[in-house]
Amino acid sequence: MNDNADERLDRLFAATRTVPVDTSALEEHFETRLMARLAERRRNAIPWYVMMWRMVPLFAVLVAVIAVYGTSFSSSPSDDLFAAISTGQEEYLAQNILTGE
Repeated sequence: MNDNADERLDRLFAATRTVPVDTSALEEHFETRLMARLAERRRNAIPWYVMMWRMVPLFAVLVAVIAVYGTSFSSSPSDDLFAAISTGQEEYLAQNILTGE
């Protein structure tokens, strides 16, 4: 009985393979449906990289403001080459003398 069912199933599969598949209903207006779906996706969500590109002018202005502030309001550098080394030395010595170390 099992062999008969297998043969019958094989015949049914063979019969369905010989029948051509009708895809004309799916092919009709495929491009229109695809473009409508893509347009809907574009309308609903704005990708993060688009927002970043829109914020580039803001970041450029921020960098320019920081650069102007850094060059305008910074103290002039000392001509003494050892100023950076010796600046904290006086405070260190005074602290040692006052604490008794």
